[in-house]
Amino acid sequence: MKNKRTLTALWAIVFFALATVMASTAAHASCSLANVAGSYGYTTSGFVAIAPGTFAPAAAAGRITFDGNGHVHGTQTRVVAGSSLDETYSGTYSVNTNCTGSFTVLVEPDTRTSTIDLVWTDNTNGVSAVFTNPGFILTATGRRISPRETD
Repeated sequence: MKNKRTLTALWAIVFFALATVMASTAAHASCSLANVAGSYGYTTSGFVAIAPGTFAPAAAAGRITFDGNGHVHGTQTRVVAGSSLDETYSGTYSVNTNCTGSFTVLVEPDTRTSTIDLVWTDNTNGVSAVFTNPGFILTATGRRISPRETD
């Protein structure tokens, strides 16, 4: 009987501790348009289709700014198959409370649209992304240029 009460008490303590940690983590993991706002430096690498069934290596480095109101813009230098091009882009973004999101931008001077899914990490100081356009096998990682303080 004593062992059963001890075991029940132990499980109650473990449950309470886990619930507290999970609630604390959930409270800190909430994202919004406003708290991801800011400028991030990033790199992109992977492959892009240059003809049906033919892919070329691609990479980019740039700066992206989320304005806190659902608008995004940036600049980058992109290299595909050894040929470089300076680009600018602008568009819109969305953020989910679980710190995932997406954005769609019009890229100039090529006048192409890129769609990207992403997740913010490290109190929104970091970001990882994947391009979702057909013909793109690209991932990106970025860091906030002026980091937010951790809670």
